[in-house]
Amino acid sequence: MLAIRKGRVDALVAEGENGDQILTLQGAEHPYRILIETINDGAATLDPDGTVLYANKRFAQILGIAMESFIGTDLQLSVPSAGRQKLLGLITQGLRKKSEGEITLAPGDSGPRLVRFSFNPVQNGNRQNICVVATELTELVKANEALRSNEELLRQLSTRLMQLQDEERRRIARDLHDVTGQKVAVQTIGLMQVLSKDPGVLDGDARRILTECAALTKEVGEEIRTLSYLLHPPLLDELGLSAAVKWYAEGFHRRTGIRTDVSIASDFLRLPPDVEVTLFRVVQESLTNVHRYSGSPKAYVRVSSTRKEVRVEVGDFGRGLSPEMMTPAAGTMAALGVGIQGMKERMRQLAGHLEITSAKNKGTVVTATVPLSSLHVANELESEAAMAALASGVEGQSPDKPSRSRKKRILIADDHEIVRRGVRTLLQNEKDWEICGEAIDGNEALHKAAALRPDLVILDINMPVLNGLAAVRQILRKRPQTKILVFTVHDSEQTKKEITAAGAHGYLSKNKAGQDLLRVVRELLGPKTAAAANAGKH
Repeated sequence: MLAIRKGRVDALVAEGENGDQILTLQGAEHPYRILIETINDGAATLDPDGTVLYANKRFAQILGIAMESFIGTDLQLSVPSAGRQKLLGLITQGLRKKSEGEITLAPGDSGPRLVRFSFNPVQNGNRQNICVVATELTELVKANEALRSNEELLRQLSTRLMQLQDEERRRIARDLHDVTGQKVAVQTIGLMQVLSKDPGVLDGDARRILTECAALTKEVGEEIRTLSYLLHPPLLDELGLSAAVKWYAEGFHRRTGIRTDVSIASDFLRLPPDVEVTLFRVVQESLTNVHRYSGSPKAYVRVSSTRKEVRVEVGDFGRGLSPEMMTPAAGTMAALGVGIQGMKERMRQLAGHLEITSAKNKGTVVTATVPLSSLHVANELESEAAMAALASGVEGQSPDKPSRSRKKRILIADDHEIVRRGVRTLLQNEKDWEICGEAIDGNEALHKAAALRPDLVILDINMPVLNGLAAVRQILRKRPQTKILVFTVHDSEQTKKEITAAGAHGYLSKNKAGQDLLRVVRELLGPKTAAAANAGKH
């Protein structure tokens, strides 16, 4: 009784013949009424038919109805006709259990408004009523839409930044290869020319210094080539993903000691350039993570394709990733850094998917898949047709006529004038040879090979319009008697395999031009064709 007198009790539970009854003390509901009237959500009580028995001011404001005309009306009449059937279902369900639903109200000053209604059954004596709470979601929806818009803008910015990064890498790599690398190669030729003079021309100290300079120049050339390749491998543009991945795995093994097995079908098709760049970057980043984190002595790369997708897997047999690294806490970055995030973003741009699976002490596998539904994949027939179109101007050439001159004719094809001049300087003093022409791209080499009928074509791989290896195939198709020497700065094992597969008779690195070019040309133009073909591959 003392607690009741001091206002510490709001209600009593009385036992009776008809069960327990809750008796509310007079004035006890006052603090709760104040709470209901001041909250930011609408609150109301409905009878089983959906008639409003009570509502706070906020409920009427949300529905946009005057408070004095709201009590005693059917709640369904307060919403647009399109939402009435849904509201009736929520009310019916709310008589038995909790129900929730969202309904769009008539547009206000700032457009349509979205409201969430929550219904709960409530027992009021012998009568079953419904308690309903209305929550305005319009501002929340707008905030979410703005957030999604900002996220999309950030994704577009990220996409553009990665595109610019790839373009800048390609530009720097080409400058290193096409400008700096070529000048170093010509410098090597010049130094070797001087060193090849008679011993009496140079004293011992001069010869020693020049020899050291030649060796240093060769090392610089190799470092420039390696940096250029890591920035953007030329094989990716010239020969596609298959050759570039094999080349990178070969160099990765040499640099890190991690043996990397590569499995790619021999008939793997060319993909669009942006797809090849993305998948190559996935391989590059994944193998870098193998080296940094796995502790595995070996790794593997598998590239495959079906009618539906291209799939790339990079795996190792190391210590694996911890759960924290696989699923970082919200707002934090995984320990593997932004590389993984960059790979995922690159794959998202292609509508692809990146998956990482790992187990402790059982290694990690990175799997990238790209759907082919929206991609145009070039096949061998298309490539052959394109090359045949370029070669169309050389059809109908008459067979070689016996030459009155006994000199062997040589065509030099390279898109760098300084390299052509260096090669010409080395060869033009040989009395049994003549330089019959020069070409600055693969297509011009193809046409001049048909028109000038050289005995030997010396050409680079990286050339505009038509790359060197495609030119090799077309020249040999039209003039199988012509010998071809590929003269390039690329000297990886994968490059040599591609050159051999193209049918070239010889290969020579530009870094060895000064000491080996004359010898290799003599062997290729000599009478023993088979021996020359083998000797020319250096």
